Amino acid sequence: MNREPMFGLETGFLSKQTAGLIRGILQKRYSIGNTTVPLFSSPSPLYPGLDLISDKGNQTLQKRLVVGSIRMGYGHHRMALSVYSHSLKKQIPTYLHDLLAIQSPEATAIADIDSGYSYFSRLSAEIGGPVEWLWGGLMSQGNLTSLELSCQLAELYKGLMNGIPTDSPVITTYPLNGQIAAASGFQKIIHLVCDNFPQYYLLVPKALNLVQSPSSYSKFIQMGVPKENIAVAGHWVSEEIVSNAVTDSENRVRRIDANKCRRFLIPIGGAGAQKGYVLDLIRLSKKHLLNKKAVFWINTGDHTKVLKAIEEFLIVQKIPYLSINVWEDLIQFIGRHPLRSEDNENNPPVVLFHFPSHTEAFSATDRLIRVSDVLVTKPSELAFYPVPKLFIRRVGDHEAASVVRSLELGEGTVECREASHAKELIHIFTESDDLLLRMNESVIRNTLEGIYNGSKAAVEMATAN
Repeated sequence: MNREPMFGLETGFLSKQTAGLIRGILQKRYSIGNTTVPLFSSPSPLYPGLDLISDKGNQTLQKRLVVGSIRMGYGHHRMALSVYSHSLKKQIPTYLHDLLAIQSPEATAIADIDSGYSYFSRLSAEIGGPVEWLWGGLMSQGNLTSLELSCQLAELYKGLMNGIPTDSPVITTYPLNGQIAAASGFQKIIHLVCDNFPQYYLLVPKALNLVQSPSSYSKFIQMGVPKENIAVAGHWVSEEIVSNAVTDSENRVRRIDANKCRRFLIPIGGAGAQKGYVLDLIRLSKKHLLNKKAVFWINTGDHTKVLKAIEEFLIVQKIPYLSINVWEDLIQFIGRHPLRSEDNENNPPVVLFHFPSHTEAFSATDRLIRVSDVLVTKPSELAFYPVPKLFIRRVGDHEAASVVRSLELGEGTVECREASHAKELIHIFTESDDLLLRMNESVIRNTLEGIYNGSKAAVEMATAN
C-alpha cells in the first residue's frame, strides 16, 4: 500500500497490517468493490434547480458544481444547503451528492458507522457523567492516524462517485466526501471544515480546506498544515439568512423596543440527543410560557419518538400546544409570523414541528430562524448563524470551541450545561433588553464585515475560471 505525505507531515503511523486488516474486514463483510453502481440524477422536490445524485433517476451526469455531503445527523446537510442556496441564487447548475443516498455496499458500511455515532450521541446526552466524558473525549481525538485511515478507506469508496465527470468542481461538507473525490481524481476540490476545533481528521489533503474563523486557521497552521491547503472563508450560512441578516436583526430590535413576546426556536439535532434537556427546560420555563413572556417553537425534525414524548409531557404539564407536520403548513405559519407582526394573544405557548422528510426536517430550522428572536441550540453548525443564540449542553467536547467563537463575536451565550442555567438566561432574555440588544447589534456589525459569507465565498472559489 503506497503512502503519500499528507500536507508534508510524517505519516505511516498506521501499520500496513492494521490498514490491511481493516480494509479486509470491510471488503469481506460488505463486499465493497465487487460491483459498480451506475449513478443518475433527479430534481430535488424542495429546491428547484438542484439535482440529487443517486443510483436512481433518469438523467445522466454532466459537468456541473457538485456539493458533497452525508446524512449523518443534520449538520453536514445544513452546511450543504448553505452552499447550494448560494449557487442556485447565482443560477449555477448544481448537484447534491449524498454518500448515503446511493444504495450500495459502500453506503451500507458508512451508514452502519453513522448509526453507532447517533446512538452514542444520544446516550451521552441522556446519561451524562462518565459516558459524556468518554464520548466527548473520543470526538476530539481526530489525529493524523485517523486521517490516514480515512484517506486509505476512501480508496474503497470510489464507486460512490463513479460516472461524475472529474473536471466538475467539488465542494464537500464532510471530509470523507472530499477524500473520495481526491482518490477518484477530481481536479478542483474545496472542503468546508465543519466546526471550530481543529483536528487532522476534518481535513482533505488534496483540497483547499476552508475554515470559519481566524483562530481555527492559526491552529491548523501550527499543526503543520501548509498555507496553500488552508484558508479562512467565513461562516457557513445559507443565502436567504445571510442576505437578510441586517434587516432581520433590525426587526428583532424593534420587537425588543415594543416589548413583544420572545420567540425561542429550539431545534432537536439530527441524532435526537436533546430530548431530556428540552423537557426539563419546558418544565422550568412553564411560568414564562403561560404568562405570554415567551413562546417555544420546537423543531423535532424527523424524530417521531421525540415528538410524542414532548406532546405527552405538555399534556401532563397542562401547557397548550400546536403541532405542525406538513411543509405547506410550516410555510403558512411563517407567513403569519413575520418579525414585524403583532403577536396574537391566542397563539399557543408551544408549537411543535415534525416532518417525515429528512430534508424538510433540517430545512425547517433555517426557515424558522428568520422569524425567531433567539435560537436555542447545542454548539453545532448552527453556532455560526447570524442570530442571537442561547447554547445548551454540547454532545462532543469538540463543540466547545464553537461557543468560544460565538462569544468572540458577541452574538451567543456561554454553554448552559444544565437546563436550570438555560432557564435563567431565558428569564434574562424575557425580563430585560440589554443582552438581546447587544447580540443583535453584534450580528449587524458582523454581517457588514462579511463574517457570515463563507459559503458564498466557497461557491465563488469553486466556480472561478
